Amino acid sequence: MNDSDPSSQADESAQDSVEQFAADLKKLRLGAGHPTVARIQSEAGISRTVLTAAFAGRALPSPRTVAGIVKVCGGDVHGWLDRREALAHLSADLINEVELADDDTPLEVPASRAISRRSAALLAVGTFLMGAIISAVATSFVIVGWNMSQRNAGPQTVAFSGQDPANSPCLDDASVATSETRETDYLLEIIWSDKCQAGWGRITRYDDLSYGNTVNVAIYPASAAAGDDRQEATVVGVQGAYTALIVRPKSGALLCVEGSVTVEGRTIDLGEPLCT
Repeated sequence: MNDSDPSSQADESAQDSVEQFAADLKKLRLGAGHPTVARIQSEAGISRTVLTAAFAGRALPSPRTVAGIVKVCGGDVHGWLDRREALAHLSADLINEVELADDDTPLEVPASRAISRRSAALLAVGTFLMGAIISAVATSFVIVGWNMSQRNAGPQTVAFSGQDPANSPCLDDASVATSETRETDYLLEIIWSDKCQAGWGRITRYDDLSYGNTVNVAIYPASAAAGDDRQEATVVGVQGAYTALIVRPKSGALLCVEGSVTVEGRTIDLGEPLCT
């Protein structure tokens, strides 16, 4: 699959949606080496709030936001803009989202999508009650002295070993937990999500020799290198490859990543496992 081609992201037989659009933007970002939001913000000149909303699927991003993200991630800007335009013209019954401008200001909502005063009143009451519940829960945590670091807390969202990180909520807070350059031209990394208490391995090659060659990467618990939780991926003709998710089996357990690449039929082992 070509992550830079928006037409290959969604099943053509299925109805496109803001959520699918956001998921495919995440895949494009992941395929580009998962540039940070700060980098995209700097290069595209788009606010962090707008970028976060675009990747989370909370709103249909503006054409400028889409173009900025896709350009930084090396995708087909025109193709993505065409898809975004088609998505924007779907009926209100198929898309119930407010478009977000580049300055964080919601764009004008067409009359056909405006909610009634009764609906607005019910929404306000519901919001108030939800706020009261959340406040009560937060207070109860304070009373019992909840004070645990994020890294050692339990998962806040459901994820499972073997899941594609690009199709999971783990991508939202993912960051590089550890990385190391091997054999000069190859970057070995573990990407970690506190929210999911899960990670995945990634290898990026900088030798410009991806054509016809492979990247192999594996991640596993340090206590069971060959166990059932081991996740491994081998991909041909790419600059980088990543594994499926592995959920940390217990608090404090180490995860390790290892791998190799080929160059004209010769396998280059990237050395000892990198663990975190």
